[in-house]
Amino acid sequence: MTNKLFRSFIFLAFLALSMTSIHAEEHESPDYTHYANEIIHSFSKQIKKEFGFNCEASGGSMPYDVEKISMQFDASCTATIEKARELEVRITEKFVECINAHEKIRPFLREYPFPSSRADIMISFSKPKKFNLSNDSVELVFHVKNKIFYKAKKPDNPHLYATIKEEPYEEALKIVQGKITP
Repeated sequence: MTNKLFRSFIFLAFLALSMTSIHAEEHESPDYTHYANEIIHSFSKQIKKEFGFNCEASGGSMPYDVEKISMQFDASCTATIEKARELEVRITEKFVECINAHEKIRPFLREYPFPSSRADIMISFSKPKKFNLSNDSVELVFHVKNKIFYKAKKPDNPHLYATIKEEPYEEALKIVQGKITP
């Protein structure tokens, strides 16, 4: 009786281990998520070296392919609308170049070449505690649906942000490239 109970226990343990490994194989991340993480890690180091910004968050939308890749940076400086525009556009364009240069991810991209509209960059500008914001100071810049949004905290409620300016991404790109004046 104990021998039969012992064999049943061993069989159940083996079955449980087998099911765990089968279940793990079914839920492993697709290759493209690993490639996206490689890009994010590499780009984060590049931006830290070039601008001194820390990557605070990253992610994307990758249900069946790579639809979007997102990164959020914290800049330990203040910014005007002009400076925020230049940083948002330059970093977004560098990010797009980095994504498109990664050969292994290309077959999984929703579009190749991957457009700037699918590379989401957000930059938050932190300020020293005793700094008073002027009217043109930006605390957050990002783009969504081909528009760049410049935000600052509301004076009456510092927990909420107000849009102080928005503009089409293509227009901002032209301004940064010097093709038009603001």
